[in-house]
Amino acid sequence: MGLPLAAVDGFSRKMMWLKCGKSNNDPCIMAGYYLECVAEFGVFPMCLRTDCGTENGLMASLHCALRSKHTDEFAGAKSHMYQTSNQRIESWWSHFRKQRTQFWMDQFGELRERHLFNGSPTHMGLMRYCFMDVLQKELNDYKQH
Repeated sequence: MGLPLAAVDGFSRKMMWLKCGKSNNDPCIMAGYYLECVAEFGVFPMCLRTDCGTENGLMASLHCALRSKHTDEFAGAKSHMYQTSNQRIESWWSHFRKQRTQFWMDQFGELRERHLFNGSPTHMGLMRYCFMDVLQKELNDYKQH
């Protein structure tokens, strides 16, 4: 079904986006979320830090292109950095899981245990159809608090 995807501003610790998508490793989806965020806030960060996952490559390229005409110390290719750990987002995910996701993990686990879900593309499509809007609403509610 995909997992919740999030971006946190490292300075303010503000949650920039929190989405439930059909994939958590598709570079096009991540880049789309990044561009939606830039459009929503009307600005983009001087420096973007991401983990080394392949889902972040397109977003990193877009960010560097958007910053290519700038003249500060983080212009162009210097405006993106890969990092191996991100304590802020990892801490946030730990808290989020305890507060909100365990219920859903238990529900989906029970479907698998009862052989009502097998992970096939058909079952994944049905899960998305039935639960994605509900999950996104929960994520939106959580993001606002």
